Amino acid sequence: MNSIKYGTQIIEFDIKRKATLKNSYIHIDKNGVLVKTDTKTTLEEIKKMVEKKSSWILKKQSLFNKGRVTNKIDTGSRLYYMGKSYYVNIVKDETVSKITINFTYSKFSITTPKIYTDVTLKNAIEDFYKNKAIEKIIPITKKLAKDIGVEPQHIGFRYSKKRWGSCSTTNRISFNYHLMKLPASLIEYVIVHELTHIIHHNHSQDFWKTVQKHLSDYKVREEKLRVFEKMI
Repeated sequence: MNSIKYGTQIIEFDIKRKATLKNSYIHIDKNGVLVKTDTKTTLEEIKKMVEKKSSWILKKQSLFNKGRVTNKIDTGSRLYYMGKSYYVNIVKDETVSKITINFTYSKFSITTPKIYTDVTLKNAIEDFYKNKAIEKIIPITKKLAKDIGVEPQHIGFRYSKKRWGSCSTTNRISFNYHLMKLPASLIEYVIVHELTHIIHHNHSQDFWKTVQKHLSDYKVREEKLRVFEKMI
């Protein structure tokens, strides 16, 4: 790990070198600052580049920290729902036997037994997202399928670390129920993307033309989706 000092703050960064890179650039996500560069750029040159971009780096890091979701959930933690991160308030109630989650559009109110495990809490949160996905995404998918002129054979939900959705060769659609963390416009993009695969089982020009026909700003939404992937 390398670092530079900017005013009273320290900016730490990692370096990833690749011989084929023609330019150096800075990548920032929830994991930190990464400088991607070639094999010839010196550490001193990299530090000067980071120093020059220090103000921008700190602003980007502030945005990530503001909505950061931690692995351990407790009162004061934040969870994403429909594009925003919300405050979590946990109340222990010795009269209840299972965890219940109530979202009030300003915070997550979670009631737990007096004794519970982190795994049990995590499973309850996963169930919350899955139930919300079933409730909200299925009706939207059916409406958009009708607009596009396709008919999925099945609409299912599962968790995936790498994919928001998939469409099988038999036109069975599967969505990652963590879609409920995204804004409505990005959920719509993922749905249209997967429904279009019923027509084109590839990412050909015809596929993207069909997507654009139904979402003229799909490129903007795709770019925003990549940003959210780094935050949640």
